[in-house]
Amino acid sequence: MNSEMIFYAGLGVMIVTTFLGRTVKERGMKTLSHEQLGFVMASFSKMRIVGMYILFCIVGVYLVLGYTKWLDYLTELGYNPMVGYFILLMMYIITSHGLSIAKLRKMDLPSEYLRSVYIGAGLQLLGLSALLIGMMNYMGR
Repeated sequence: MNSEMIFYAGLGVMIVTTFLGRTVKERGMKTLSHEQLGFVMASFSKMRIVGMYILFCIVGVYLVLGYTKWLDYLTELGYNPMVGYFILLMMYIITSHGLSIAKLRKMDLPSEYLRSVYIGAGLQLLGLSALLIGMMNYMGR
């Protein structure tokens, strides 16, 4: 398999596992009562807003670095800024999943729901890992 095919395979795995992970999480939400569902949504409202700002900052810094030609400078030094960008995104996703799971474990929620959250998060991380491996192979790392 050439590096381009590996990249597309990683992208395909990421898309499929993200879809499956979201489906598993949605099915798990059906096990919650209306009160529990409202409690979970209310508990994560601040976390979603903060997460959105962090994500905008990561994307914004990357765009500013590209506009000011710092990405070209980093490439000349031998660093691949795209790989660094995706590693930052992976760290953000892993951290947000970890914090969410830690917060959910402290709540009194059904074990079926928690199991679906674990499986969904694992599937999504598997897909992101496949994309990162495909990207690193495609970019020669």
